[in-house]
Amino acid sequence: MIRPLYKTRLGALALLAVCVAPVSAKEYIPMYNFSLQGGQYFFTGSKTNLNANMAANVTPAVKLDNGWTLLPIYSGIYRGTKGVNDSVGAGTLFQQMMSHRVSISGLRQVQDWKVKPSFSYKHEFLKETVDESWTKGLFDYQKIGVGVEGEKVYKDPFSVRMGYDFYYIRFPNFQSLESKSGFDPSGNPLGRETAGTRVLDTFNNQFTVAATRPYPYDDPKVSLQASYSFLLQMFADQPIINSAGQPQSGNRRDFNQSLNLSVMYPRELKGGDYRLNSGFQFGFTHNGSNQNTYDAGQTRFIFDTYSYTSISMGPSVGLSWDDPKKPATAGASFLYSRTQYNGRLTQNPSGVYQGDSQTQSRYLLSLGYGYPIAPNFRLTAQTNFLWADSNMNYEKTYKYTYNAATYLLGFVYDY
Repeated sequence: MIRPLYKTRLGALALLAVCVAPVSAKEYIPMYNFSLQGGQYFFTGSKTNLNANMAANVTPAVKLDNGWTLLPIYSGIYRGTKGVNDSVGAGTLFQQMMSHRVSISGLRQVQDWKVKPSFSYKHEFLKETVDESWTKGLFDYQKIGVGVEGEKVYKDPFSVRMGYDFYYIRFPNFQSLESKSGFDPSGNPLGRETAGTRVLDTFNNQFTVAATRPYPYDDPKVSLQASYSFLLQMFADQPIINSAGQPQSGNRRDFNQSLNLSVMYPRELKGGDYRLNSGFQFGFTHNGSNQNTYDAGQTRFIFDTYSYTSISMGPSVGLSWDDPKKPATAGASFLYSRTQYNGRLTQNPSGVYQGDSQTQSRYLLSLGYGYPIAPNFRLTAQTNFLWADSNMNYEKTYKYTYNAATYLLGFVYDY
C-alpha cells in the first residue's frame, strides 16, 4: 500500500513544481494565527484539572510571475481539554490530542474559474489515558491526500465550488485484539468484523459541490448556502461478516452522503454601530454500509450495523461592534441532532438485545465572546454544553446518555 501513496505524493509535488517553475516570486503575503487558551472538561458531575489548548496556523502566500499563487500551510494543534463532541472514550475525563498538518496548494485564474490543486499530510496523536505516551496512542492516525477544487465567483462574494479529494487514512498503532485471539473450539476464528489487522485503515474518494446565492439577487439581504458531498470509504482490511459470524470474501465499504443548507441574515443596527448576523442551518447525512456484526457471546447476528441516518438543525446569532476591522464580538448557537441506526440494536442494562434500533439525540449550546486588547490580539472566552440521550441502556464500556460541558479562556493573535 505504501508505494502507490508515495508515488501519489511525488506526483502531486511534481505537478505543483511544473506549475511554478522556473519563475520568481512577485509578491509575498505572510498570514499567521496563534491561540493560547486554558479550560476544563466536565462530565456528569466530574471535572478535569485546568489544561492548556494551543493552535497555530502559518500561511506564507506567494504570488508568482506566471499567474499562480502558491499557498503552503502549516496547522498545529495541542488540545489538553477534551471536547464535548469527542466520540472516542465518551464518559472518560482524560483525553489529549495533538495534530500537525502541512499542505501546499496552487491557485490560478482560468477564465471564470479559480483552480486549486493541493496536497496535504496530517498526523494526529491521541492520548486516552494518563500513562499513555505520545506516538503510542491506539487511535493515532496519518492522513495523506491530494485534491483539486474549482470556484466560480458569479456575483462577488457569491460563488459555485466543485471539488474532488482522494486520501488515505492509516492507524499505525491499531491492531485489533480479535486478530490475535486465535480460534474457538470448532476451529473457527474468534475475530469477526475486526478479524483483520488494519481494520480501520481506509482509502477515500470524496466529491463536493457547494454554492452560495444572494436573496434578493439584485439587492442582497440574505445569503443562502448549500453543499452536497459524496464519500466512498473503502476499508483496506476489514472483511464482511456473514450470518454464521465468519469473514467472507470482500471488505467493508461505506457510502456517505451529506447535504447541508443554511441561511444567513447580516444587518446593521443603530446606524452601523452594531452588526448583527443571524442564521439557521440544516443538515442531513446518510451512511450506507455493507458491514454486519456477530456477537459470539450471545450468538446473535446483527445485519447492517454501521448504516445510519442523521439530521441536524439549529439557529445561530453573532453580534459585533466598535471598529469593523478590530471588532468586539459575541455569539451563540444551538444545534439539535438525531442519529438513527438501521440495524444496530438496543440492549438492556444487562446487555440482552432488545427489538428496537439504536437512536441518539444530542443538544449542543455554544457561547463565545471576543474583545480586542492590542493590535492583532484578542481576548476570547468560549463555552459549550452538550446533552446526549439514547435508547441504548447497556453502558458498561461506553456512555450513550450523559451531559458534558467545557469552557476555554485565552487569547488569539492574528497577522
